[in-house]
Amino acid sequence: MSDVEWHSVALAPIVLVHGTEGLIADRAVQRLRALAKEADPSVEVHDLSGESLGAGALAQVASPSLFGEPRLVVVPELQSAPDALVLELLDYVKAPEQDVTLVLVHRGGNRGKKLLDALKKAGVPRVDASPVKRAADKQAFVAAEFARARRRIQPEAAVALVDAFGTDLAELAAISRQLIEDSTPEPGQQAEQVTVSDVRALTSGRVESTAFAVADAAIAGKEQEALQLLQQAQLAGADPVPIVAAIASKVRSLAKVSAPGATPRSLGMPDWMLRNLSREARNWNDRSLARAIEAVARADHEVKGAGRDPRWSVQRMVMELCRARRAR
Repeated sequence: MSDVEWHSVALAPIVLVHGTEGLIADRAVQRLRALAKEADPSVEVHDLSGESLGAGALAQVASPSLFGEPRLVVVPELQSAPDALVLELLDYVKAPEQDVTLVLVHRGGNRGKKLLDALKKAGVPRVDASPVKRAADKQAFVAAEFARARRRIQPEAAVALVDAFGTDLAELAAISRQLIEDSTPEPGQQAEQVTVSDVRALTSGRVESTAFAVADAAIAGKEQEALQLLQQAQLAGADPVPIVAAIASKVRSLAKVSAPGATPRSLGMPDWMLRNLSREARNWNDRSLARAIEAVARADHEVKGAGRDPRWSVQRMVMELCRARRAR
């Protein structure tokens, strides 16, 4: 069994979509439906779920047809399929029908392990629909969303979008669609690449977006700018905890690229991001980075209940970051 990405999965006699991330699974099925329609607009689409899961359900829709018309058969909840269908699928895997694409969606759990093992042994292509956790994978998801709409987004803009909305994949997909719609040109005009400015305009009210702007200014040693941005966030009612979390993420990234032998592969980040962070890291040394990490750790501890004034804790952290940067 070979893993394929949801945005590049191709039609095959049998395709397995496996994992608990519903959005990724749905995207994979949508792509296969679109590819089947594109290959032959007359394709018959069958969804084996609910009342359609009677005895011999698969045979009814996948048996050889007199006219040989193409068919797309989707089993959307394989982990909940009745035993009769699982047994039918075990036989079907041994000799798939021509002109049929069978899409099996297993949303996690141990049920159906024998069938999953049989699919693996048969070398069926598998879309990994596991939860997306790494920032780099979320950025790739955003790029794929734009590619699906035949649009382009700057890598830096994808990073900004993930910074602001990366905690929830469904929300990230929704905001990507909104950004695509908002930046769609009038008929006859060419669509431009979505930039960081476009993302900032859309995410200006997000705490995470503001926090990363504070972090960028602090890491650059721009104390006045960082404090002004922080004040704007606090006046808007931003909670200190996510602000510290966003700044901590930036400081950790700076420390990672400062480690000997750091590469894009080992850090799980794009080449351009490593180059940018490495350029900034030249203005820091081990001592100043240690001071910054210590300041962030103390602020994190205080804003989570150990301090009397969380707002002052965040402000002090920002000032200490700027001074550590200047004192290297």
